[in-house]
Amino acid sequence: MNRTLIEAAFFASACCALALVNVLLNPTALDLGTNYAPRINTDRESILAEHEFHKIDGDELSSYIEILFDEHPYVMVLDARSSADYEIAHIPGAHLADHYHQQQYLEPLIATLQDSPIIVVYCKGGDCEDSIFLARDLAYKYDVAIDSLYIYEGGMNDWQQRNLATTSGEQR
Repeated sequence: MNRTLIEAAFFASACCALALVNVLLNPTALDLGTNYAPRINTDRESILAEHEFHKIDGDELSSYIEILFDEHPYVMVLDARSSADYEIAHIPGAHLADHYHQQQYLEPLIATLQDSPIIVVYCKGGDCEDSIFLARDLAYKYDVAIDSLYIYEGGMNDWQQRNLATTSGEQR
């Protein structure tokens, strides 16, 4: 056992010596004075997931409410929250598209979604990312144009804080 410890100590010393020689002889070696782990920004905004979609705010979305019930809508709104949350309150005209059960809700809407120039996806808002996940699925699984997808990052929380109209139950 004593011999094993001596060999391990010798091996570790040899490795350290070789590493130091490499640093001294190799100008492209690791710079010991550089901080390779810089401090990250911990602001709430920077923690939220970045995404590849357009962003829309509550003011712009509320201006579309009147046209959401058209037979061939120019704007479609999808609620990525659960059916229970949707039934409690949702944006008027929004289609339920629960991210976790999306196939059940999206199948009848796919053709319309693929032709719609503006599709707004929302969830609870804040640090909820269900709207981003649903938008990615729409783009990459259902071939909906990325340029037509908008994320309402404020989500239902922002909508209700603005005291904008909501609908409850299963009706759009």
